[in-house]
Amino acid sequence: MEFVIYLIKVNIAIVLFYGIYRMLFQQDTFFQWKRLALLSVIFISFLYPAIDLTRQMIANHQLKNMLETVQIPVYTLPELVVAENVKAPVNLFPQIILPVYLLASGLLLIRMLFQLWMIAYKLRKTTKKVLFGQTVYESPEVKTPFSFFRWIVLDSSRYSEIELQEILLHETTHVKQAHSADTLLAELLCVLCWFNPFAWLLKTEIRMNLEFLADRSVLSSGCRAEHYQFHLLHLSYHKAAAKITNNFNVSLLKKRIFMMNKKQTSHRSIWKYALILPVIAMLLFFNCTLQSKTKPDNVTNNEQQSAVKVQDKPLLKDSVDIFTHVEVMPQFPGGEAALMKWLADNITYPPLAQEQGIQGRVNTRFVITPDGSIEDVEIVKGLDPSCDKEAIRVVKSMPKWVPGKQNGKAVYAYFSLPITFRLQNSDNQAKPSSQSNELTVIGYGAQHSQPATTSSQSGNTTDKLSEMTNVIIEINGKVVSDEELKNLDTKTIESFVVNRDATPNRIIITTKK
Repeated sequence: MEFVIYLIKVNIAIVLFYGIYRMLFQQDTFFQWKRLALLSVIFISFLYPAIDLTRQMIANHQLKNMLETVQIPVYTLPELVVAENVKAPVNLFPQIILPVYLLASGLLLIRMLFQLWMIAYKLRKTTKKVLFGQTVYESPEVKTPFSFFRWIVLDSSRYSEIELQEILLHETTHVKQAHSADTLLAELLCVLCWFNPFAWLLKTEIRMNLEFLADRSVLSSGCRAEHYQFHLLHLSYHKAAAKITNNFNVSLLKKRIFMMNKKQTSHRSIWKYALILPVIAMLLFFNCTLQSKTKPDNVTNNEQQSAVKVQDKPLLKDSVDIFTHVEVMPQFPGGEAALMKWLADNITYPPLAQEQGIQGRVNTRFVITPDGSIEDVEIVKGLDPSCDKEAIRVVKSMPKWVPGKQNGKAVYAYFSLPITFRLQNSDNQAKPSSQSNELTVIGYGAQHSQPATTSSQSGNTTDKLSEMTNVIIEINGKVVSDEELKNLDTKTIESFVVNRDATPNRIIITTKK
């Protein structure tokens, strides 16, 4: 799928650059500048999607978040995975679109390689000689003169001395300026982007501009324009040796004659070519924006701090002391296992976010009051309005907690809960992330009202699973009693799965090996 996104970005740039070229540069007589611009279009279009400027941005963003939240530690929670049991949608790309794309690209590549073979075959049947100080390759079978890299192929017996001089001036320009490299590059562009009509138009512009350069070289040498144009018209009835060669009678002759007779563009107009720079900057910004939306947020704060009062951003009243860590931390009724099960039963991946491919982390913060109520729920770092709204909803709907205590007295205490919304293909097994202190919601696409499987990777869980009713508990595949569960060292728990499809419900615990 990454290749598809890359190819889309490349073709967006090609369309954008071609439109700018057509509007601003096509009628210019700055042929060397136009050649540079056209080659830059190809290289920039294929390179800019690979330029990742988000790494430094994310590093700076992480540092900023750490500085902002250093006094608000994230309470360590087991990781929770909420995955819907939905049927994976049919992905047409690997089944239909990709084979069609590769087939068409392969056929075009074979055609290009066949043309190269035809050129090599013709060159083997030529005779090397020197005309007017220029090495050429004679072949009586070649009706139209052409050049390919350092080889100039023609049948000198077909032309007069003046015509031969014009042909050699034209083709020598192609050879000396390595125009064949431009031609091959344009062919490869069409092999890779054959479905984009603007890629073919760009190829035509590249070929045409090369002929403009060669025509200018001939006219600059003192040849009469009328005679040269008539010569071109005479040769235009002959078929080219190969489409990837630089042919003396290349098509679109009318445009070539028009550019020969066109008045030179004023040098004051050369500043227009600098407009390519802001377009490049815009493409980089576009690429950076897309990359930043797809990169998961990896900022966590696992440090526990001593009892410290938050004074920078009091969420209740200025006179109320709100603690970030207390002697007895607030506790969800039933412990962390009950909390994780409650969250798994109540949180959902917003359908709109799934459809738009939105994923990442939402950092929530709230205050647990002395009576256990949840107050002042806020988003420390948001992701998307729908995900932020769901995070606030599930936190606000939690039942009362057992309040935290400091010096034996119930106090106001901050509590932070990071929730990660992560998309994953439904044909892959849901895997907990490497972070063990955050709630993770896994989405697969469109929302469906089907049972879910919830898994959790344990951190420093102090479970009270034995207090749950109507549930079978398995440890490493063995059904255990409440007493055996109470004797289990929670530090050895690697993960547990709450299977709500079974009747009665099953909690499957796996210990570390």
